[in-house]
Amino acid sequence: MNLGILVGAIVAILSCVAGMLIGLTYLCTRRGKPVPALPFYAGGVGVFLVVASLVGHSDLVTALPHLVLAGLEVAAWLGAAFFVFTILDAFFIGEWLIERGQRYIPDIVRQLLIGAEVVAAGVVILWLVMGINLVALVALPTVAAAMVGVALKDTLTRFFSGIELGKLVKVGDWITVLEREGVVTHIGMEHVSLLTRAHDLVSLPNDVVIQSGVTNYARPTTTHFCNVWVDAAYRTPPEQVCATLLETAAAVSGVLPEPKSAAFVAAFNESAIQYRIKFPIGDFSQRDSIESAMRTYIWHAFARKGIEIPFPQRVVHRTASEEVASASHAVEWIIRQLTAVDFLVTLDAKQLEALAEGARCESYLPGERIVRQGDPGEVLYVIVSGTVDVRLEQGGLTTTVTTLEPGKFFGEMSLLTGEPRSATVIAATAVSVIAVGKQALLQLVENDRQLIERMGEVVARRQAATAAVKAQLSRDAEALSVVTRTRSLVERIQYFFSGARKTQ
Repeated sequence: MNLGILVGAIVAILSCVAGMLIGLTYLCTRRGKPVPALPFYAGGVGVFLVVASLVGHSDLVTALPHLVLAGLEVAAWLGAAFFVFTILDAFFIGEWLIERGQRYIPDIVRQLLIGAEVVAAGVVILWLVMGINLVALVALPTVAAAMVGVALKDTLTRFFSGIELGKLVKVGDWITVLEREGVVTHIGMEHVSLLTRAHDLVSLPNDVVIQSGVTNYARPTTTHFCNVWVDAAYRTPPEQVCATLLETAAAVSGVLPEPKSAAFVAAFNESAIQYRIKFPIGDFSQRDSIESAMRTYIWHAFARKGIEIPFPQRVVHRTASEEVASASHAVEWIIRQLTAVDFLVTLDAKQLEALAEGARCESYLPGERIVRQGDPGEVLYVIVSGTVDVRLEQGGLTTTVTTLEPGKFFGEMSLLTGEPRSATVIAATAVSVIAVGKQALLQLVENDRQLIERMGEVVARRQAATAAVKAQLSRDAEALSVVTRTRSLVERIQYFFSGARKTQ
């Protein structure tokens, strides 16, 4: 082989190998997956061995022993076969079976398959190139084969169990097996590894896992229903408790809107009725924190609505003076908060005290709805701490009108005129409010007509701002409706004419 032919052969080999590797890189990059390194290593080794064999058979090298030339030729064929098998694994198994066919094939199986293919190719190459007797090469005594089979029995059982286990779980799934709960970090030839919530690493044999059964929280979907039990006193109607639980579930972060949560009466116990709230989550790793948040939100919701959570009680007798002192302290605190409200600043001490005696304190957590647009109401809310978002719904659109801070109030229109709530108010942060009832406020209004004027001025400004926002939402909704109708009409016209062309 002269120099020209040698150079041409080397260039052709390099071009073929580079083309295959570039195609593999493009495919992996397009799918957003890392490029496997094995084909590149196999390509480098294969090119080196093939070039070495070509050089050994060329005129550039003096005559080499026949055994050396045969060895170079065998090595070149093995290197080429190794590269071809890695490329076939990447395209056929990786792309066709796993990506498109959604089959599960463990990496260890793919590697063993490549190794078996290379060994089989080596046997054939040795036979064709060097004339080595295949029977003498591969035959093993029957007794030795039986001994090896017995020795590897447990290993083979775990290996094939790992293949079967790979169809049920994958790395990253949350599972429960043998009363151990954790996320799968590794599925090996013999063992599966779990990282528990306590960050302990647990390794279990594959065959034991298969035999004991697995609960997978990530399949067929990542949606998982959690349950939280809570007790409530008998004096509260069950339908009111269930409605409160459902309303609370809608405000907890991490709870999915679909499928819907459900509340149930679980049991009638000695001192309380037990309830169960069933709610869906999408991230099982956050189960504990979401359930904790659910219990926290339930406690606050029950406290606001006067729903008692019974607990073992001990009767303690308090003197009348202690009770009077406690009530007096609460009224003084409410008076200090009410003086921050702009239209209540001019009230005298008696008026503020009368207003405070008829008020109550409430607290809301982030995301909880305080009032809903369209609902009736007879309570004025004064913000003590935290912030709330005022939202308007018009024509299917929702917008946040403003954010109210401590010292601001809302709910005055429904309280004074009997109109439905004009907006929805949601806690943006943890919020504490003072709820002033209708009777307490109306007594002040009857005695101080100027209070009506001051409140009327504030209400008028809010009504004007609310009306402007509603008008803008109506215009946006109308524009969106026109665009939707236009798009639908255009699609119908296009479909009509395209159908007419097909029939001609």
